[in-house]
Parts: sequence; C-alpha cells; structure tokens
Amino acid sequence: MAVDVRDAIRQLTTGTLVEEKQVKFATRVALTRTAKRVEAAEQHEMRDSFDRPTPFTMSGLFVRPATASNLTAEVKLKDFASKSSTPAAKYLEAQIKGGTRGQKRFERALESIGALPPGYRVVPGEGAELDAYGNMNRGQIVQILAYLRAFPEAGYKANMSDKRREALQRGSRTRQGVSYFVGRPGDRLPLGVYQRVHFARGTAIRAVMIFVRNVVYQKTFDFDYVATSTIEQHFAGEFSRALAEARATQR
Repeated sequence: MAVDVRDAIRQLTTGTLVEEKQVKFATRVALTRTAKRVEAAEQHEMRDSFDRPTPFTMSGLFVRPATASNLTAEVKLKDFASKSSTPAAKYLEAQIKGGTRGQKRFERALESIGALPPGYRVVPGEGAELDAYGNMNRGQIVQILAYLRAFPEAGYKANMSDKRREALQRGSRTRQGVSYFVGRPGDRLPLGVYQRVHFARGTAIRAVMIFVRNVVYQKTFDFDYVATSTIEQHFAGEFSRALAEARATQR
C-alpha cells in the first residue's frame, strides 16, 4: 500500500514564500517522522489485536527513512530473519490479509521428514513447555527436531546420534529420561509428536505437538487502515513543523 502526500504538500505551500530546497527538506523530515508515528501506531494495534505479542513480533516492523535523493519513506513488516526464525511479513500475513497461516520453519522441517502431513500445522499439546507468550519453548522444539533428525543439513551437528538419543532416554539423577515419537495416520493416538517419559518403573506418554488442519484466519490486524489514518492525522502537522525548522535555520 502506498500513500501519496504530494497534494497535501501543494496545499500546505500554496501562497507561501518558500524555497524549493526548504520544501524538500521539510518533505524528507516530515515523511520520516510520520513513518515513525505509523510504526508506533502499528505496534499499538498489535498489542490490541494479538494475545501477548512477543518482543520478536513487536519489533517486526521496519522503517526506511526518506533521503534527500529519495523522498519516500516506508513502513513494512520485516521480510528477513535469522535462519532459525520466520520473518514477521510471513507469519503475520494471515492476520493482515486473512487466509491460511504460512508454515513456520520447524513445521517445514517436520514435513520434510514425513512427520507433519501436508496442509497441517502444529499446536502445543499438554506436554508442551510454553513461554510467557503461550508459544512453545524454543529449546523443546530444538530438542524434538534434533531427536527426530529433522534439521535439513545432512550430518548437521544438532541432529542427535543414536548415542545421544540413548543418553536422553536414560536421563540422569537430576533429569528424567525422555524420548519422542510421531503419531501417524492409523495409530491409536491423534496425529502429533509425543514425549515418552521414562521412570524407574514404567513410562508415561504425553502429547507435546498436535497436528491440525490449517485453518482460514479472519483479518485481525488492519495494517493498511492504521497506516492511512495515522498519515492523514499527522503528516500535515509534521510537514508544517519541519518547514518552520527549515525557515528558521535557512536550510
């Protein structure tokens, strides 16, 4: 989505004695300041729209400021992330546009080894360790992927060897032994990843990941409306302020 402010600038400068360089300075400054306001407004909307948004989500916006050679400013969801993360632009797309949720990286890894059926997504099971935001603990996800040898690189050091699997299953004096297995179609258990906890006598099974069919999301985060309304509310004031600064400093 793009918002053109050239008409607003013409209206604000008509009948005034200003130099072209002052208008350009004011435009650059006002665009950047307004973009920062849009970023803050989008973050406020995230807090209202999402249940306990994570710091990663809250920092998922990117502001590209206007420059003297490019009088445009941009506010967008980050489309880049580390290898172990999913970009905000990807996992928030369903909340902004509606539709189905894209796969997370660990879901793609599970699908690549045939554990997660196509068209399914993961939700936490009763045995999942959750963080303060209701999401699965990253350490547990890594442990599951390593145990199931789902990391993509052949021989990647994070994938568990047979010896490491056996050590995890045995446990220690301070840690119960655990192992993981996948519940597949036709099994008596629902589709998912299960943790088998090993005690001195016997074992217990609990679901840590449940596989469910992907659902269609309704729009919950109106990114475009928030951006447009913020620009309409603040750009004129930011431009007038920046123009006054240009005049005062003879920029």
